[in-house]
Amino acid sequence: MDSHLTRTSKRPRRCYHEPVIKKTRAKVHLADLSEDLLSVVLSKLPIKDAVRTGVLSSKWRHMWRGCSKLKFDGITVCGSGVFGGQEYTQKFIDNVNAVMQQHRCMVVDELVIKFGFDSRLMDHVNTWVDFAISSRTKSLALDFAPAKFMGRTDQYKFPVQLLDKGSIFRLRHLRLSFTSFELPPQFSGFPNLTTLDLHMLRVTRKDLQDMLSNCVNLEWLSMIRCHLNDELTLARPLSKLLYLSVAHCNITKIVLNAVKLKTFMFYGRLYPIDLGCAPELKHAFLEFYSSVTLEHALTVLPKVISSVQDLTLRATFPLKMPLLMETPCKFSQLKYLDLWLILRHEEASNILSLASFLRAAPYVEKLEMLFSVYDSMHEISKPIKSLPRCPHNYLKNLHITGFSGTTGQLEFLVHAVENAPVLKMLTIKGADMTGCDLDHIGKRRFSFQFRELERAYLRGIISPNAELRII
Repeated sequence: MDSHLTRTSKRPRRCYHEPVIKKTRAKVHLADLSEDLLSVVLSKLPIKDAVRTGVLSSKWRHMWRGCSKLKFDGITVCGSGVFGGQEYTQKFIDNVNAVMQQHRCMVVDELVIKFGFDSRLMDHVNTWVDFAISSRTKSLALDFAPAKFMGRTDQYKFPVQLLDKGSIFRLRHLRLSFTSFELPPQFSGFPNLTTLDLHMLRVTRKDLQDMLSNCVNLEWLSMIRCHLNDELTLARPLSKLLYLSVAHCNITKIVLNAVKLKTFMFYGRLYPIDLGCAPELKHAFLEFYSSVTLEHALTVLPKVISSVQDLTLRATFPLKMPLLMETPCKFSQLKYLDLWLILRHEEASNILSLASFLRAAPYVEKLEMLFSVYDSMHEISKPIKSLPRCPHNYLKNLHITGFSGTTGQLEFLVHAVENAPVLKMLTIKGADMTGCDLDHIGKRRFSFQFRELERAYLRGIISPNAELRII
């Protein structure tokens, strides 16, 4: 009996005749990769590092020459130790010339040169452009923007006359920064160009209009600090343009037709803009330096960007108009609205008039507002003003940043909340009386004060399904 209780079972004997399968990682060495794949890998490296790979193997000694993408950046090529000066410029020129010499008679799909413009570059850059032409380059970027550009007018003159018919047809992407150009007679444009990035370009109105009008396949266009001091009107439609960005440009008016435009970005003074019929426009970001009246924002913008679905608007709004504005113009497809508002002290009491934005966007689902307002009067004026009810049946998310507890802010908040029956999220981020962020102690004090406002003004009118977040 005891022997039975103390008996131990034998372990099953392992059969060593069965093959044992072990999971191991496949040993793949760089030397095993094909030359085409290695060329792709090397093309991702800065040119200086790509050249250095030649010491790893005799097979790799000249492999970097097969890179179809050449990118020369001043700091990458020369290092940051001798930044600026004649020695720095000469070192950059010598390195670029040496690499291009090694790539003679080879195809280079992409050529990027980024270096603060120096007059000593002039003759060499023309040679580099000629290299791009002979190398059948499809993507060319000449970025000569200096660190200090204010007052400088010595831009590099892009030699359009050097481009032959083949190179003009091959170009798909072109970036010109701190350059100028003059179009030769009978210029036929870049018929296959899809991306055009112009930065600090000095050009006449006629030449820019002629070039853009002849880029019939253009999909992406950006203009930054391109000062025409005149209007820009294109005679032909940009029927394939998807993205347009205009920033810090001295232009008096823009007129174009971009029927497939999806994204429009604008930074600058307020001036007339006509995008034509753009039914596919979905995203718009507008930042105006000059003041924008509520009347302009609610009557003109809905006509320019009528189909926009998400809109970010940053501006100074002088609220010197009737309390509520009714307009037949609507943002009929707007779902997301982000308002960055700079208000003066005397306008703080009329913040409730911003409810006109909600009436002009009846289908908005998310509203974000950032207030930058100085108002020394933080005592709530009783009774607070109110507007006739106007349900915003689609508003689900309301986020207010810069809430400092002024009467005008509270009036707008109460109106928005009581007219949002499906509100799910209300987020309030506090600010001090100057509109600045709060420290830790300030946040705790603000949270307590806002809870008092909630009990006094929001309880009973806010949707029971709404969640309140105080941050």
